[in-house]
Amino acid sequence: MTFRNKDVLADLDALEKGRIRSEQVNIAYKQAFASVYPLLFGSIVIYFLFYNTLQPSLISLWFLMVVITLLWRIWLLREYQNDQNRYNTAVWERRFQYVMFTSAAVWGSIAFFIYQTPNTLHQFFLIFLLSGIASIASGTLASLFSVVIIFLFLLLAPLFAVMFFHGGFEFQMMGILVVIFFILLAIAAKRIHVNIMNALISKILHQKATEALILSEERFETIFKDAPAGIFYYNTDLIVVETNNEMLQILKISHERMIGLDLKKLPDSCLYESLDESVQGEKGFYEGPYTTMVNKLNLWISLRTSPIYDTHRRIIGGVAIVSDITERVVAEEKMKHQAYFDALTDIPNRVLLKDRVEQSLAHYRRHGSLIAIMFLDLDHFKSINDSLGHHVGDALLIETAVRLSSICREGDTVARLGGDEFVILLNELGSDPHIAAQRAETVAEKIHEVLSFSFDVGQAESITTSSSIGIAIVSSNEQNADDLLKFADTAMYQAKKEGRNTTRFYQEQMDQWIKKRLFMENALRHAIKNGELELYYQPVIEISTRKIIGAEALLRWNHPEMGLVMPDEIINIAEESGLIVPIGEWVLMEACKQFVRWRAAHVSKSHIQRIAVNVSAVQFRQSDFVEKVIRIVAETGIVPYMLELELTESMIIDKVDTVIDKMNRLRTAGICLSMDDFGTGYSSLAYLKRLPFTTLKIDRSFVRDIMSDNDDAVLVETILSMASIFKLDVIAEGVETFEQFKFLESHGCQYFQGYLCSKPVQVNTFEELLNHDVQNCQAHL
Repeated sequence: MTFRNKDVLADLDALEKGRIRSEQVNIAYKQAFASVYPLLFGSIVIYFLFYNTLQPSLISLWFLMVVITLLWRIWLLREYQNDQNRYNTAVWERRFQYVMFTSAAVWGSIAFFIYQTPNTLHQFFLIFLLSGIASIASGTLASLFSVVIIFLFLLLAPLFAVMFFHGGFEFQMMGILVVIFFILLAIAAKRIHVNIMNALISKILHQKATEALILSEERFETIFKDAPAGIFYYNTDLIVVETNNEMLQILKISHERMIGLDLKKLPDSCLYESLDESVQGEKGFYEGPYTTMVNKLNLWISLRTSPIYDTHRRIIGGVAIVSDITERVVAEEKMKHQAYFDALTDIPNRVLLKDRVEQSLAHYRRHGSLIAIMFLDLDHFKSINDSLGHHVGDALLIETAVRLSSICREGDTVARLGGDEFVILLNELGSDPHIAAQRAETVAEKIHEVLSFSFDVGQAESITTSSSIGIAIVSSNEQNADDLLKFADTAMYQAKKEGRNTTRFYQEQMDQWIKKRLFMENALRHAIKNGELELYYQPVIEISTRKIIGAEALLRWNHPEMGLVMPDEIINIAEESGLIVPIGEWVLMEACKQFVRWRAAHVSKSHIQRIAVNVSAVQFRQSDFVEKVIRIVAETGIVPYMLELELTESMIIDKVDTVIDKMNRLRTAGICLSMDDFGTGYSSLAYLKRLPFTTLKIDRSFVRDIMSDNDDAVLVETILSMASIFKLDVIAEGVETFEQFKFLESHGCQYFQGYLCSKPVQVNTFEELLNHDVQNCQAHL
């Protein structure tokens, strides 16, 4: 006797085990109802057989108890049938046990009636009846094995006791037979129980498998219909038999149009091979462009096909899984384009340029055909960008790329490296270096010409610009793309240094110059932190009193290796690198602090009343320039009208309205403004009436020759007269002789600067001028 599903039962979950137990109880209830009438009949027979041989009251009491247990059983069975869900399985099982165990005890008690009658037939009838009840119970109660064992024990234990303890040897043997009968019935009940359990477990497993199959089918149907990829089935004739929603969405057709579609007749035959492979028993794959039959959609798709088999492993068709990868391919192409082309101008970037230069160099090494690299940037582009805004600068760059591309050959490359830097690769310039240089120079002249025309970038006034161009021609098989770009860049910087709007070819000495410039730029970045910057001060003399009434702060750089570096070498590097902004802020802060110290020390015996600080165009164009100046004035405690900012003509000619706004805000704060190098520009007279200057400074180039050049003398006289009309103070720069001084004095000039009194000096020397040596200055006058 084995329980083959014992391990399976152990693997079932609690819910499934509960369902099996419920089935066991249900079987027990159904079987127990069938034995009610035989038991009732047997009890009636016993009542009449033993009524006259026993005490009537005892047999009547027993009969009454039997009827009560039968009625209890019937009532319980009816209640179970009518409302099985009223109690859980454990409660129903427990109530069933109460009834059955009570019934077994009542029926077992009739064994005590055996010796109450001398009639042997009656005795055997009782034994036969109990044996029959036990035999039937071993089958009907077998679904609940523990119940059948207890039932048999309660039923047969009294019979064993009566046989074994109240009779002779023969009866004792019969008692032993009762025990053997009990064991045999228990074994039989166990077998029946095992069969019932195997059947129930099989039923549960079958139900579970059926439910799983239904669920799997539902899931498959859901996945098939709502899968994010297009899926369709087709038979061996390549006729579509089923499809899902995503496939219809990809193709933009109806379900009716898709079903029955003959895949062999698709206009675009690129899919046929992959579809046919599946019906041949192979897996197919295709990825690439595809044009749909109905709507002529141009797509990029990924197609995978597999064969479909029946239960006999015969191919009955195929399944195709389709993904629309159009967006991915477009995105990849876009990313690839972005990796090699400039986002703003849509011309090649540095990466693609270097690749093409290397290809051209490889061609040069094989065939000797020279190439040239032209490196150019737009002159004063930063000023345009800062003053007119980045959107104007971007429009200028886009138009520049268009113009450059228009003058180059198809085999050449126009690229943008970033900012306003453009590079042109010229191919196939021949094998003669001189001819190659001439051809490159011709292209450079075309560039200068095409950029000389004004640019319409959506402003009220058009913009004109120019470019500085550096050219490097390959001269060695060892040179690479980086070498040529560096050489051309070096030549471009030389073109800028020599006046802009010009072209220069790379020469060896240029490399030394650019290295020095890079060295100075890096050193300048650490100059403030290392305390290498210093301010010199040049006195401003009032002509009428011959006294120092102010000073102009001038920047000097004390480099530990190069020594004293003059402003002309500092300013250009600082402006091009952007360092002019923090340096200019430091100069303004230091000059204001020093002036406040002088005023505190000499307030009672000095006439010093102004400090002048030069402002760079790049510095002035910063959006927060005015706020920074006002903050420094507040932090240092300088009286605002004692600070004078010197502006050059070049920084006020672009975007005049913005310049005037900044100047008015400075004047509102009480800060004075002077126009430096007045007369050297071309727009000062036009804007002088609109600009809120307090002072004009006559450039030293005019003062130098006023005694020998009548034109310069007339120009200075005109400036002085004009300043008088506009009520502006005038400071003449570069006064070196007494004759120059007397000329200025006689024509009403108020102030001057120059070596006649003092060159720019360190702070200690300037303080000595204030205290003592000022008399030496006055002695010259």
